[in-house]
Amino acid sequence: MRILGVTGGIGCGKSVVCAYLAQLGAEIFDADLTARNLMESDEGVRQEVTRAFGRESYREDGSLNRKWLASQVFADDARLEQLNGIVHPKVAQAFGILRNRLQGGLLVHEAALIYEAGVENRLDAVCVVTAPKELRIARVMARDRVIAEKVLARMSRQLSQEEKAGRADVVLVNDGDMAAARRKSRRLYELAMSGDGLSSENFRLTRQL
Repeated sequence: MRILGVTGGIGCGKSVVCAYLAQLGAEIFDADLTARNLMESDEGVRQEVTRAFGRESYREDGSLNRKWLASQVFADDARLEQLNGIVHPKVAQAFGILRNRLQGGLLVHEAALIYEAGVENRLDAVCVVTAPKELRIARVMARDRVIAEKVLARMSRQLSQEEKAGRADVVLVNDGDMAAARRKSRRLYELAMSGDGLSSENFRLTRQL
């Protein structure tokens, strides 16, 4: 089994790439979705979040108050680290369970914060998905119905696209051409599954798709 990390800044379109990889047969582990689900469904996580951030963390119907919780950690690195300390170990545990269950093929670890969370050392290689800044802003504005200033503020809280790309084993440029994104995703899958897989020099020297 090969394990590929797929990451990128907000609005880069990494989920589109992962959807194409899934169509080709890859197993996708969505770390961000798993984290949200754990905060909703894992009683231990819910209790820790409530103790750390207050009862406002959950609405009266029991659902996670994502907007309020985000306001508590957005500009406070210590509080964000506290939240990550609650959730990330459980996410890693869920990933380990899936990894141990699979017998072969390609397992994709999709996450916004692979480098920020120090997860890259658990993966065979990392693909960073990039896109032009203006396109990223437009995508997030349309998806989340927020103004450009809020998108830029969220971008500023992540490693820059350039820094992530510089650390990547391979970079996939997603500039809005869906046919090209599909073709590049297929090439990424083929590289990951061919020959020596993700450890091959061929993969590491193919810097950009």
